[in-house]
Amino acid sequence: MLLRDAGDGSLLPALEHLHGKLTYLVGRVSLSQRQGMSPQDDTLQFLTTCSDAHFLDAVEYILQADAHMCLGGRQEDVVTRLNEFLSIDDLPYFVTKQVWEPWQSDDFRSSQRIRLLEESKVIPKDSQVIHETAIEPALQLLRQPAFRYANTEFMVALEDYRHRKFGDCVTKCNASYESVMKVICGQKRFGYSEGDSTAKLLRTIMAQTQMEGFWETPLMVVGTLRNKLSSAHGAGENAKVVPEHVARYAMNMTASAIVFLHDQAYSGK
Repeated sequence: MLLRDAGDGSLLPALEHLHGKLTYLVGRVSLSQRQGMSPQDDTLQFLTTCSDAHFLDAVEYILQADAHMCLGGRQEDVVTRLNEFLSIDDLPYFVTKQVWEPWQSDDFRSSQRIRLLEESKVIPKDSQVIHETAIEPALQLLRQPAFRYANTEFMVALEDYRHRKFGDCVTKCNASYESVMKVICGQKRFGYSEGDSTAKLLRTIMAQTQMEGFWETPLMVVGTLRNKLSSAHGAGENAKVVPEHVARYAMNMTASAIVFLHDQAYSGK
């Protein structure tokens, strides 16, 4: 219904656009593998039977910048309505809005423009409270230009979780956490090296901001999970399997730790 309303009463442009995207995703010309169907009907049939992961991929595709004509330029309104529906049905997902930034081209005659920094993403949402107090504040912080690489790593972690790549999710969570700490150390002129481990970066920030020693254990959880459970190190004789709830915990802890350390470092205390 959202696509129909945004498309001025017609679903056809959106379904045709999705057909082109989804056929590349699944690697076949026909999505539903039924003969004689139009691209639009093929897409509609596929969306009623596909996995949750592919359905959420389709949601992301239709919200991307190259699909703006399918939504009649109402991309932001569609995202808002989608989140309302997800919240009403208590579904564990949240759709982020596109992020744009000012941009000055090299042509001195042109005025300042804006360019797309980040597409809309379907991200996991553990609970309303955790989303509002940890995930969303972390995403807002990471959208600052200085944290761009950390933001990319954290968004990949969220995507890995959605695609049930839980070991990769834990690895990317820690990568984002380390990147944030390196930015903090660089901006605050705390001495550090690019090869410093999570533990060393954390101890540097703790020492420079006069944090008490008991903070080290909770703030090292993300790094410990990465070292013990993730795919970043060889498994040896026993395969490492990261359960969903552990990846979810790592994801939420990473967001909380990023916000906490940022506030601690920039609070002036």
